Amino acid sequence: MTDHAVRPARARDLSDLAAIEDSGLPMFEAVLGDLTGDALASPAVDGRERAAEPGFVLVAGDPAVGFAHVRFLDAHAHLDQLSVRPEHMRQGIGTALVEAAAERAALKGHGSLTLTTYADLPWNAPFYARNGFVEVAADEPRTASQLAISATEEELGLEKHGRRIWMRRVLRAHRTAAELDAWVATLDSPRDVGTLRAVVRRPVPGQREVLEVGHLDVTAGLVGDSWSTRATRHMPEGRPDPDMQLNVMHHGLVQFLAQDPEREQLAGDQLHVDLDLSHANLPAWSELHIGGPDGAVIVVTEVPHNGCGKFIARFGKDAMTFVNGPEGKPRRLRGLCAKVVRPGTVRPGDEVVVVRPPAPAASHVGE
Repeated sequence: MTDHAVRPARARDLSDLAAIEDSGLPMFEAVLGDLTGDALASPAVDGRERAAEPGFVLVAGDPAVGFAHVRFLDAHAHLDQLSVRPEHMRQGIGTALVEAAAERAALKGHGSLTLTTYADLPWNAPFYARNGFVEVAADEPRTASQLAISATEEELGLEKHGRRIWMRRVLRAHRTAAELDAWVATLDSPRDVGTLRAVVRRPVPGQREVLEVGHLDVTAGLVGDSWSTRATRHMPEGRPDPDMQLNVMHHGLVQFLAQDPEREQLAGDQLHVDLDLSHANLPAWSELHIGGPDGAVIVVTEVPHNGCGKFIARFGKDAMTFVNGPEGKPRRLRGLCAKVVRPGTVRPGDEVVVVRPPAPAASHVGE
């Protein structure tokens, strides 16, 4: 291990970060040739700009000889930049920065750390592979933030120098397929009267507030939640879909996947309930009465709620495959979409009473 301590960036370090990053340009030119005018030769981002983003900056050495910049995206932590001055390479500084970044991201509650890099440059993907990162399959769903990063790299033309890949290091062990199969075999949820276990508000993407009291509104959904500002691809002009005001998820599965009460809110669903959410038990347009006869009422809509790239980042690929698969889909283990039809106040511990829609009248063919 090197004697260069890794620590959070201080004000006097920040002006050094761009110079550290720019110092690595000759390494790329030695392999890729003259990069005059290329995006790789563009001036590095100022350290103060990096520090202003959600996340953290770690620095090695005093004076600084290397740094790691980790951004907090909407579902996970992302190693945006790792740079070490060439004359200080092969001293364990890069590895120390990666380990410190992973530890700090885990302490912040993140389950994984991602990055993008060149697949074949020796100080890129091979280095990260030695430090616990694995290439993300090209067909794995990406979050909106990941798609934006890839789109920016494409606009900059980075692919012309070699294949760009996503890599991930898991910071917390995810539940395996076998564990999920064993869990679902024990699942026995109430069908008619359940319990509201948690109310979670998302004031902005990537932030969570666990509420003792929530207010459901016919227009706003969960008051203070960011649902009304979130674009929806299938709606005209990207407007929010009123049938997706609320996401409701089985609390037992949230607990099982999160493995830590502090991480349960990462699921991204506003209401966590102990209730059978299956299609068989809650056909579309079933009502859920929360908090007694004068409480709020929400209705289950037909919009599916599937696991996506965010779900993988938080709980692993096995979990997404499971909730989207033959065991999970009929049971709505990823949850369901709903909207408010009667406003009211809701609290953890409230009863959730199911009122199903009338069965369709039987047809009398041939009468």
